[in-house]
Amino acid sequence: MRKKVYICKNIRQPIKIDGNINKPAWKKIKPITDFETPWKKAGDLHQKTECRICRDDDFLYVGYLAYDIDIIYIDRGYKGVVCLDDVVEIFLDPHPKDKDYFGFEVNAGGYYLDYAASFYRKFNNKWSAKGFKTKTIIKKGKYFSCEMAIPFSALKRYPVPGEIWKIGLYRVDYNMINGVKNDEYHIWHPNKNKTPDFHREKSFGILKFQ
Repeated sequence: MRKKVYICKNIRQPIKIDGNINKPAWKKIKPITDFETPWKKAGDLHQKTECRICRDDDFLYVGYLAYDIDIIYIDRGYKGVVCLDDVVEIFLDPHPKDKDYFGFEVNAGGYYLDYAASFYRKFNNKWSAKGFKTKTIIKKGKYFSCEMAIPFSALKRYPVPGEIWKIGLYRVDYNMINGVKNDEYHIWHPNKNKTPDFHREKSFGILKFQ
C-alpha cells in the first residue's frame, strides 16, 4: 500500500482555539475525509470523520469534525484514559528515521492525554507538551468538533518547507446498542493489523510541509 500524503499549508495568522472549526481560517484548508474502518463489525454506525491540518511559525493546528449521533464521554481530567470515550487522536513523528513519536488524544468533552512514545507501545506519560491548547464543541445528536494547537517548541522541531514528518490520525467512536457499549475504530492510514491497534509503525502516513 502506498503511503497516504497530506500537504500541510502554511498560514499567516494564528487560529484561535475555541473548538469552532467553521471559522473562515479552516474553510481554506483541505479536509482529510478518507478515514477507514478496517475492523468494522455488526453494530458499527460508520459515522463520518474529517480532519484539517495547517501550521504557522509556532504551532501545528488540527481541526477534527466527528459526526456522531450518540456522543459518549466522562470527565477524565488531565492524563486520563480518554480512549475509553468518543475520542480523536493524532500521532506525530518529526524524525521519521527513528522509533519515537508524540501522541495527543482528546475526548469529546475536551479532556486530553499527551505523551511521548516509542515503538512498540513504550509510553512516557510524564512528558507533556508545554503550550498545547485544545477545545471541543458538542452539537448533541449531530457531531463534536475539536481544535488543537501543538507547539513546535514542545516537539523540539520547527519544520522547514518541504520537510516530511510521519503522522497518524485516528478516532474511536462509541455508541450504545441495547445497553451495551460498542466501539468502532477509524484510521486514516490502515496498518493491516488483525485487531484494532493504532500504535503500529504502519499506521503512519506522511505530512509534508509547504
